[in-house]
Amino acid sequence: MGANDRQFEQKRNKRVEAKERRGRRAGAAGEVDWASFNWWAVIAATEALLEHGGALRLGKTRDGGAWAIGVYLGDDYATEYVRPSEDFRDAVREIVAAWLPDEVGKYDERLAQLEQ
Repeated sequence: MGANDRQFEQKRNKRVEAKERRGRRAGAAGEVDWASFNWWAVIAATEALLEHGGALRLGKTRDGGAWAIGVYLGDDYATEYVRPSEDFRDAVREIVAAWLPDEVGKYDERLAQLEQ
């Protein structure tokens, strides 16, 4: 297995672990609403992804029961789901940590700037 394959596997495993953590702590809790949404977290995450040639897509699930955040980075992509019972800001930070583990500190700094 080459170095690139190992890096890909490590990133994929971190994303899977983050999804499992979110799934364990989230329960069924109705529909998402804009009051739970944090634009600053989305902007900071989008900036981090764009710097690495990635992109972020945002929407709701068909039933409105969760935010659907599509993450694209290189040839890799996935949709992450954030339920209303979760803290949106923390969930977006976990997504950044799973996809760009070396950029979490930079993401935190940018988020703090935006929230001032």
